[in-house]
This record gives sequence, structure tokens and C-alpha cells, in this order.
Amino acid sequence: MIDVLRRILVVLVMGLCIGLLFLGGQMVKAEEKQWEWPVEGVLTDIFGSRHAKHFGIDIAAPVGTQVYAVAKGVVSRSYYSNTYGQVVFIKQTNGYETVYAHLEKRLVAEGNSVAPGQNIGWVGNTGRSSGAHLHFEVHQGSWNPDKTNAVNPLAKLDKQKLSAYVKNDLAATVFQQLHQASDNCILIHQGDTLSELAAKYEVDVEQLRKWNHLENTALNAGQVLKISP
Repeated sequence: MIDVLRRILVVLVMGLCIGLLFLGGQMVKAEEKQWEWPVEGVLTDIFGSRHAKHFGIDIAAPVGTQVYAVAKGVVSRSYYSNTYGQVVFIKQTNGYETVYAHLEKRLVAEGNSVAPGQNIGWVGNTGRSSGAHLHFEVHQGSWNPDKTNAVNPLAKLDKQKLSAYVKNDLAATVFQQLHQASDNCILIHQGDTLSELAAKYEVDVEQLRKWNHLENTALNAGQVLKISP
């Protein structure tokens, strides 16, 4: 009788382990899934432009065009900023924080839960803006004033739909960025040094040179640097 119970217990434990492995695989797949675009429009500016001081992408669209959450999360901020204008921050369940700026109107408040594809506002021209568009940022972890966690949104958004957005002279640059933009790459800012970055990301200077095919340690603002193989 004891042997029978032991066998049943072993079967149950094995079943539980297999189930957990399956769920783990599903979670990984969910995290790797590309996000829907936040608005329908035309890409007019890219990550890393303006001397490496543009930390998002700009998508032009008429005032009042619906803006959508790209992933599931909770609204971490929803307010008016002198620079961002009407802006919504969403802390996503996948660990990223996204920013939707220059809105005409915000449709969600701080603390609200949002679903992918949910209408969270309308395109506008508020704050420091020269035309109707959505300024969209992605931060790995949390947003901070220096935007040191900013990553290229093009690395996260659905690339199958990219051609519908790129209809101008940015095309060549955008497609070049797609080959560079990933979580193991960072954008070089004015004053960055290879030794400081090596210390920050706990790698050797020589490793950074090897991964990036650098002949020396000189860096240029706007350059994309791989920080892992």
C-alpha cells in the first residue's frame, strides 16, 4: 500500500513539474511577443536623434486620433507637463515603463489598470511640441529624469507593421536601427567613456571593443554600443 502511494506521489510531482515548465515557456513567449503600435500615423523622428537627446519616437497623426496602450499594465502617472504636455505613463507587467506624450486628452488616471489596445488618450499638440503627434518612450525598468533606462521603441513594436509607418526619408535610418536596436545595446551620450560603461555593466573594456569591433576606445554621441555578446 505504501509503495502504491509513493508511486502516485511521484506521478503527481512529475505532473506538477511538467506543468510548471509549460507555464514557464508560455511566460517567456508572452514576454518576447512584439507590442502593438500605440497609434496609427507616420513616423517622423526616431530614437537617438537630436545629438542623442531624443529618447523616443514621434508618430505624426491628426489631433484626436486614438492612442492605445501597447501592453498590459497600471497607469503610474497621468498629468500635464510643461515639456510632455498631457502625458500618460504606464508601468507594464513585463517590467517596462512606457510614456505617451503631447496628448490632446488623457482618458486614464493614475492607478488605473489598462489592457493592450485600450484607448488611453487622443493625439494632440500640447507641451513642447511643434505639431500634432505622439511622442512615445520605452524604459527598461522605471523612467527617470536622465532617461538612462530608455531603449529604442522600434526594438519592441511589431516590425510587421513598420512599413505602414515609414513613408519618408527616415526609412534607411529606421531599418538600420532595427538591426542594432535590442536589449543588449545602449545609445552613447555626450561624455560617455568606454571605461565608465565597462564598469557600469560589469564587463571589460577589451570585451566591449571586441563586441563592437572598435579600433580604440573613442566613442561618439549617438553611437549604438553592444554591452553583451
